[in-house]
Amino acid sequence: MPEPQSHMKEFILSGRGPNTMTIESLGTLVRFLEQNAEAPILIFGENNAFSAGLDIDALIQGDPRQVSDAIEQAAEKVFLHPAPVVAAVNGHAIAGGCLLLQACDLRLCDPDARIRIGMPGVALGINYPPKLMRILQYRIPRHSIDRVLLEADNHAPAQALALGLVDELADDVIASARERLKKLAGYPAQAYREAKLTLRRAVLDIPEAERKHFDAQFRQHWGADSLRTHRRDK
Repeated sequence: MPEPQSHMKEFILSGRGPNTMTIESLGTLVRFLEQNAEAPILIFGENNAFSAGLDIDALIQGDPRQVSDAIEQAAEKVFLHPAPVVAAVNGHAIAGGCLLLQACDLRLCDPDARIRIGMPGVALGINYPPKLMRILQYRIPRHSIDRVLLEADNHAPAQALALGLVDELADDVIASARERLKKLAGYPAQAYREAKLTLRRAVLDIPEAERKHFDAQFRQHWGADSLRTHRRDK
């Protein structure tokens, strides 16, 4: 009889403001996934937020390419983690937070109408790194992806459910997510791993021309002047 999956682990997103992401915090997530490579993972945010995305001040003051590479690497690690990954959206999941959410296998969300979920990158003047765009194209339904990415709005949970940004709403979202992860973790580990990686591995094969185009446009979209001009958190 195939063995069930390893003991479940939990990763709590934390950071300045509503759990914004930096190179350091994204590196912590990557190391956690590497150290728990066979474990089913639950991801949720500290206090009353999931994550409001990348720390704009860190982007402006540091090397934006390092930050871009860090979020791309972290999302890829979540997306291809061989065991189940469940997200419990216990507060705002915006920009990089929403992106990380899309990399998870199952996405549960608190129904609180004050929560906002969305991908405002276009409104911020940012172009999405190739692997991140592929994850979004894989996870967001075809009938709504143009609206999600091009309108660049943030949505209440009920609308996010209708758009396919989350899979279901749950009042006690962290407890519900733990139960759903427990169920997934009870499946034979090898069967889950093979099915997941067969579905997803080729998604992140990026043609060289696509990567070169992103590289050529990078400074225009991720440079400090553009970020200062388009930021919406000030």
